[in-house]
Amino acid sequence: MRFTTVHARILLALIIAFCIPVIAAIAADDAVDWDQAPPSVIHQKLWEGKVASRIEKNFVANYALNEADVTQTNYDVLFYDIFIRVNDTTEILYGDVKFVALAAEDGVTSVQVDFYDNMIVDSIIAPSGELGYTRSNNVVTVIIDATYNTGEQFEFDFYYHGHPTEGGFQAFSFDIYNGVKMISSLSEPYFARTWWPCKDRMDDKADSFNIAIEVDTTYYVASNGTLDSTVISSANTHTFYYSVRYPMVTYLFSVAIHAYTVWYDEWVYNSGQDTMPIVNAVFPLFYTYSLPRYGITPQALTIFSDQYGLYPFTQEKYGHANFTWGGGMEHQTMTSMAGSSFGFSEPVVVHELSHQWWGDMITCESWQDIWLNEGWASYSEALYYLEKDGWASYHDYMNDMASSSGGTSGGTIYIQDTTDVWGIFSARSYDKGAWVVHMLRGVLGDSLFFEGVHSYYNSQYQYASATTEDFKNVFEAATGVELDWFFDEWIHGEYRPNYNWSYWSEVSDSTGYDVYVYVEQIQTTNPQVFIMPVDFYVTGPNDTLTLQVDKRRTRFKLNFPVDVTGMSLDPMNWVLKYETQQLWHMHIITLNDELDNGVQYLSYKDSLDYRGGTGPYTWTIDSGSLPSGYSLDNRGIISGVTPDTGYFTFTVALNDMGTGYTDVAEYTIYIAPGAYVPGDVDGNGVVNVADLTYLVAYMFSGGPAPGEINSADVDGSCDINVNDITYLVSYLFGGGPDPLAGCVSK
Repeated sequence: MRFTTVHARILLALIIAFCIPVIAAIAADDAVDWDQAPPSVIHQKLWEGKVASRIEKNFVANYALNEADVTQTNYDVLFYDIFIRVNDTTEILYGDVKFVALAAEDGVTSVQVDFYDNMIVDSIIAPSGELGYTRSNNVVTVIIDATYNTGEQFEFDFYYHGHPTEGGFQAFSFDIYNGVKMISSLSEPYFARTWWPCKDRMDDKADSFNIAIEVDTTYYVASNGTLDSTVISSANTHTFYYSVRYPMVTYLFSVAIHAYTVWYDEWVYNSGQDTMPIVNAVFPLFYTYSLPRYGITPQALTIFSDQYGLYPFTQEKYGHANFTWGGGMEHQTMTSMAGSSFGFSEPVVVHELSHQWWGDMITCESWQDIWLNEGWASYSEALYYLEKDGWASYHDYMNDMASSSGGTSGGTIYIQDTTDVWGIFSARSYDKGAWVVHMLRGVLGDSLFFEGVHSYYNSQYQYASATTEDFKNVFEAATGVELDWFFDEWIHGEYRPNYNWSYWSEVSDSTGYDVYVYVEQIQTTNPQVFIMPVDFYVTGPNDTLTLQVDKRRTRFKLNFPVDVTGMSLDPMNWVLKYETQQLWHMHIITLNDELDNGVQYLSYKDSLDYRGGTGPYTWTIDSGSLPSGYSLDNRGIISGVTPDTGYFTFTVALNDMGTGYTDVAEYTIYIAPGAYVPGDVDGNGVVNVADLTYLVAYMFSGGPAPGEINSADVDGSCDINVNDITYLVSYLFGGGPDPLAGCVSK
């Protein structure tokens, strides 16, 4: 649907956009039809917008080292009351951040606050008076005013000022757009601390915020939550007062300050039972352009509320604020969007909105689990098009993300190195992460999948943070399906399966047609075997079957009332894969469950079968071993008698000497304990002189036959005669060899 001849021009425009200044980049964006761009290209621009020109690996590496010295688990932040005065001329921030927190352990006398060391701490004051503090490695250790035990509340105000750091790790910018100051923040992943003091981590969301931003009267301030009032503060400034009454992680607190054109929409849901304002703060040049584009928001809110659960912040708002960063950023209740055509495109609007569920309401607890944010948001784009345009559009959209989903480049979706921000935000998190959600839906089916989604939405992680393991556990509990295998191969494994497959059809010996399907996974990457249910559409019978492909080489036997005229693997693309249909060379067709098990001491005979090739053929044991006494001949017949018991796993190889092609198949034979002991002619469980007497009586005096006739064929000659008596005498009295399993025909 989406890959067209214009995509070369789109990619060229992207290259240009990241190599020239902001205004030129905006112009390049505006020349691209982002509504029709491939999602992989859209997502690349989204993640590059979060990291390009502002993230330095050495800073993040140092941050990670410093984290070893940070012990912030001794307190739990309840509330931030934030006041920031922004001087747009001097570009200085003057702030007061009140911390209200609980001690999370006994004996708390100090707490650590993240705050970048170029910013100036003016004072830290508790209700009891001024507090002492120390600074080290961008951490301020506050000596609180008493000793607090678990559950006891304390508070202090943190006064500061300074110009937020710029360059390779900038999170707060003073830019110019169309001749007017454009002031905004983007703190993901590690950078809230560069412009306000906080406990900058995802596993401790403050329950609520008050936000007050004082700016020149020229500007409007877009921020999180509900705008309670705008108050004149001085002759030239006014203050915007916002309240956030839902938990929020630090990196989602934002400001966007500009001489915006602000317009309003409304979302009406549940037949009017739920209504909510939508606030759009747009660059004046884009006002008319924004009306239909941000106008899709009510429909998208309804789609996601229907599919996932009610929009999580209905008591506040949703909205958009243009800024000069690239891409978009899912700031809670007020997404920041690039001030170019990209920031108004339908997929980007939908992507950032869906983050309000996955990323904002439930936040990944660690950057290792970023796919829980970005993979879900990318998948939500496809879900939106499914509900809007139907299944064909959905599958086309997912297929557009397949090429960038870890086929030729390695690495796990689970982020191993969180000091590499380019590794956190990448195609693996966005596109392959979306495919994980898509495949999970395919594995579970719609009913169970949405049971899992709704359970996750309503789980203990609502308005909190979750790990991949938490997510998996919720889905397992909701669906009753064990999913370790799925997450092991798709989240912690790399690449994707590569299937070579073929089929053979013939008239059945019983009824209809027997069809043999052979699937080989030929990837050499990790994992070498993916376990996946795979659909096969069979033309002729016109039926779709789901087969569990779970080995390096998997073979299936099917039966249909009519002949097969064609077959396709995974026609709806529910599996991220490569696949090649091949002509049927020559393959072993005997399935493992078609091979008979054996019984100790009893004669065994079964045969392996194949189809195709030119011959001659040779059968060999490729690995493992048969039970002792069993052999495989060149006709594929396994036969013999064994004293062994238990399970025996082995691999056979069939070589077609005419073509040089070799097929292998793995089998397991179970040998059950025998019904008799060789030489135990009287059947009492032991071999002794009574068995010799019993055998003589049977042979010469008309005595009864042994219960198991082969117990008397002690020399294994396949006949019972005087030689067996001699053999048994030698065993009992002369140190002769053990009795053998008999082979008398019955």
